[in-house]
Amino acid sequence: MKVSTTTIPPSPTPPGAGPERWKLLGGERFYTFARWVTILLLFAVTRFITDTPIWPISIESQPLVVMLWAYAAFSLLASLAVFIPGVGQMLELAYLIDIGFISLMAFFGGDQFAIFFPLYLLPLINAAIRQTPAVSLLSGIAAAVCYGAAFIGWSYLIKQSGVTSIEYVALGLRGLILSLIPWMTSGLAERWSENNRQSVAVAQRQSEQALTDARAYRDQMRSLYEVAYSLSTTMDYRHVLESALRESRRLVPYTCGFVLLSSGQDDELYVAASQSISVSDQSRTLMAGQSGLAEVLRSSEARTMNLAQQGELQVFESLRSCRSACVIPLRAALRTYGLMVVATDRAAPFTGEQIDMLSALAGYAIIALHNAQLIFDLKEERTKLISKEEEVRHQLARDLHDGPAQSIAAITMNIEFIKKLLDRDPQRVVDELDKLSAMAKRTTYEVRTMLFELRPLVLETQGLKVTLEQYLERFKGNNAGTQIVLETEQMGDVHLDTKTEGTLFNIIQEAVNNALKHAKAKHIWVRMRNEDKLLHAVVQDDGAGFDKAAVLRTYEKRGSFGLLNIDERARLVGGKAEMESVIGQGTKVMIVVPIE
Repeated sequence: MKVSTTTIPPSPTPPGAGPERWKLLGGERFYTFARWVTILLLFAVTRFITDTPIWPISIESQPLVVMLWAYAAFSLLASLAVFIPGVGQMLELAYLIDIGFISLMAFFGGDQFAIFFPLYLLPLINAAIRQTPAVSLLSGIAAAVCYGAAFIGWSYLIKQSGVTSIEYVALGLRGLILSLIPWMTSGLAERWSENNRQSVAVAQRQSEQALTDARAYRDQMRSLYEVAYSLSTTMDYRHVLESALRESRRLVPYTCGFVLLSSGQDDELYVAASQSISVSDQSRTLMAGQSGLAEVLRSSEARTMNLAQQGELQVFESLRSCRSACVIPLRAALRTYGLMVVATDRAAPFTGEQIDMLSALAGYAIIALHNAQLIFDLKEERTKLISKEEEVRHQLARDLHDGPAQSIAAITMNIEFIKKLLDRDPQRVVDELDKLSAMAKRTTYEVRTMLFELRPLVLETQGLKVTLEQYLERFKGNNAGTQIVLETEQMGDVHLDTKTEGTLFNIIQEAVNNALKHAKAKHIWVRMRNEDKLLHAVVQDDGAGFDKAAVLRTYEKRGSFGLLNIDERARLVGGKAEMESVIGQGTKVMIVVPIE
């Protein structure tokens, strides 16, 4: 059988008992101690100003001695009352009795009246610390009146000599001191207490702010963890985007939000993930154009927008009730995937701290998009590499068949012909051997050119600049009469990794070959420029050009993997490339790769 136990909580200590009581009566204990020190001093003073012994008390004892012992008895009762619960309010008024005893002792003190004046200060200051300035002033005035009454009473009743003018002036000054000291003490104590309260309030606010910051940091870390967990447990980038929007709402409360990704069409974006937008908005597309959204797409920093002035986003019905939006570009390296848009209907715009938190969560969305893109690119590139390998084999076979193979066959036929000339016409042998030698040299040159184009060894030993110089040197005096100009003055001394260098050379090589074969150009310019840790390469001709859109429409049908896939090859090494061509105005190929 299970026995249940009940824990009885300790009963709370009543306010008037225990340690709390000692804290509340700490001032009374100190005042009681000071009162006894004063009484001891009074015993010493009374011994010198009276003719009779202080102890034992008798009928012959002077009234001053009797008042002293009465005051000692009262002090003893007040000291014992400190330990009795429920007498706190009474002890606060004990200072009035102290003033009364001191006034009586001053009355019976005779000519030593001035000795008792400082004794008024102790009860007055003790009371002033707890009282308001007005009450303290009244207490001081009451003490001054008692002091004056004692002096005047002694002068007229006991001394029977009256009070002189100078004595009235001295009495007035002492009364003024007794009135002002408790008032000033209360004011200073009140100001000190107010300063303490303000310091405590400031410390409390700082503590609450620190607690709020700690909770915000905890929530931020929790949200980052949730998104990171989603990223590590799924390959579906949409799930990560939804998680990023959901956790963003916990950190930065917003009205609605969504992620816009590129659809593959020029400047067109579609809604890939959303929070709190209508069904019609979820299926909506947006054209970035040349306005604010296009600028954000090209930048790397988040921006806040006034939706009343942003016409592009007004196509979303869910945003029409919102006032401002935070737009975060989703970029990785040189690739832009889209935008993360978070909107609110509050009048206050997003703060810098809120934008930083949204950007941090958007970073996980960027990683998910980048991973998804890499997986897609790897699958597509694998397929294309297989096809490209087969195409290269066929191309190499055609080039060998149309070039060196034909030349070698001709050389073989000429050798047989020369053998016959040795018997029939020996004089022609020398001329035919010269022709054979020229043919062999031309064949050797063609084979070396093919080997150079497949993988130039100089690229590995002397770098891209020297390789381009040697490669383009081979086309001087070409049959088409095209002049090739290499501009590398702004290239500088750059270092690229082997893969990047080989890919860039292959793209330039293919662009030059295409221009020579098809463009019918008078000039081909190859320009290299080093800027912001990026190497910019441009291959431009002034030839016939072509209709890029028409070629793209038949791209898949033709099965070509030539110049049109340069961007795919550039992306494999972390760069980007694009091509522009207009009929009659030539073709321009632009490649950008990161410098090591």
